[in-house]
Amino acid sequence: MPLPMRATASVHADASNFPPAPGYGQHAGQTGDDMRARDARSMQAALERSFQEAPGTSEAAETRAETPASKPKRDGATARRLLKIALGLGLVATLGWSPLRAMLATTSVEALVNARVETIRSPIEGTVESAPQADHDWGAGIPPSPLHIVDPLADRSHLDDLRRQYDALESQSRRLVRQSELAAAALTVLTSQVERFRDGRLKLLDARLNAQAAELDSAVAKASQTADSKRRTDQLRKSGVVTAVESDRTQFEWIAATSAQAAASQRLEETKVERDAVADGVFIGDSYNDSPSSDQRAAELRLRVGELEAEAAAVRSQMALLADQITEEGARYRERSDAVVVLPPSGRVWEMLTGAGEHVNKGQDLMRVLDCAHPIVSANVDEGVYNRLEVGAPATFRPSQGGGKLYAATIVNLTGAAAASANLAIPPLAMRKSPFYVTVAVEGMSEGGCSVGRTGTVTFAARDAGTANEKMATQDWRPAADDPWLVRPTLY
Repeated sequence: MPLPMRATASVHADASNFPPAPGYGQHAGQTGDDMRARDARSMQAALERSFQEAPGTSEAAETRAETPASKPKRDGATARRLLKIALGLGLVATLGWSPLRAMLATTSVEALVNARVETIRSPIEGTVESAPQADHDWGAGIPPSPLHIVDPLADRSHLDDLRRQYDALESQSRRLVRQSELAAAALTVLTSQVERFRDGRLKLLDARLNAQAAELDSAVAKASQTADSKRRTDQLRKSGVVTAVESDRTQFEWIAATSAQAAASQRLEETKVERDAVADGVFIGDSYNDSPSSDQRAAELRLRVGELEAEAAAVRSQMALLADQITEEGARYRERSDAVVVLPPSGRVWEMLTGAGEHVNKGQDLMRVLDCAHPIVSANVDEGVYNRLEVGAPATFRPSQGGGKLYAATIVNLTGAAAASANLAIPPLAMRKSPFYVTVAVEGMSEGGCSVGRTGTVTFAARDAGTANEKMATQDWRPAADDPWLVRPTLY
């Protein structure tokens, strides 16, 4: 330990006044070790006396030496010294707090952005005709060209049978429609003929009615004349002027005229009945039929047309059912023979397992695609940190690139030293600095596309409290309801 300057000077001054030790240098036969021991003891005694006397003496001397003019200078120096000490302490606190907080924070040893790998398999057996372009821009939001698989040997026998049945029914429907058209045309002709016949018959009956009406008028006039003649004859017979023969003849003429009038009246009534029946469509004639042959043929054709239309409707109904079956079977055949594998828009191909012109089987792996819609972060931590973590606890992730933006996160899986295998792009075992693995779901990282493999730091919130920024970043977010890590937090 170095001695104070003032004490050292007094030690030398006092040591010069001390006499040498008795017998010092008188005995030449003494060894050097004995001499050095005596010198050390003398020096120790001198130092003890110096330390006992020097402090009080020096302070008194300095007190006597101080003057009123030097006291303000000493106060200013003390103030400057205190100010420098305060500035130094502030600078140390400012520059040293951030590293100290980083050292004390619960962070990951390693952390990298990861994503689940979805395997797309072939839905059918066939030949790959086209594959997505390798230079497709997956971050542009435009879906890539699909993967086209064709099976030219797919079974289509049932579809062909249905189409043959449909063609047969279609031919039958055309035949029925044609027959119905011909029957309708013949019915039109017969209906027109029947109408002409009825019009002619009505005219004939009208003429007959007119003639019979005239005959009835003639019979009425003749009956009136004979009635007058009979009345005169009866009067003259009483007077004896007319003979019995003349009276009988007059009586006979009157009877004949009255009967002729009655007959004419009945014929007129008969003609009216026939005319009214024809007007109503019932032909009353001399034959046993109530209508002419043309009308009877028209009735048969009307019945035939109805039957043909019913058959055609039944065939059309069967054709509609067959058309639905053909549509369904055609869809099933297209699914068996032609498949378009649509790639997810939010992701990118991680591994292409097939190419154009290659034959693939049903269920064979075609490619592996990254699920960029739900990015995660794989991290490993120390054993002490791992034992304090819980599934569902909040955390934050700060990537090494991109300006160090802070993302809110949530712990979704703790695998520990097991590091269970998972369908991840980068297996957790690739991180070797620590054997305790943690999976974290991060919010908002899907906006920048897939950044698998980029590193960063995961900071886990303390159980009691955390920093203000970490609280603000984590307190309002949890994984979405469709997040596969939330639905199955222990499965990959």
